[in-house]
Amino acid sequence: MKKPRTSVTKCMTLRFLYTSSLTGLLTECFPSFLWHTALNMRAF
Repeated sequence: MKKPRTSVTKCMTLRFLYTSSLTGLLTECFPSFLWHTALNMRAF
C-alpha cells in the first residue's frame, strides 16, 4: 500500500518548521542565557 504523498510532504514540512523554529529560539535565547550567567558569576 502506498501512502499519499501529500501527508508525507505535510509531515516533513511541519517537522522542518518545528526544528527550524526550535533552532532559531536556541540561537536567540542561548547567547542571552550565557550572558546573564556570566554577569551573575561576575556579581559573586
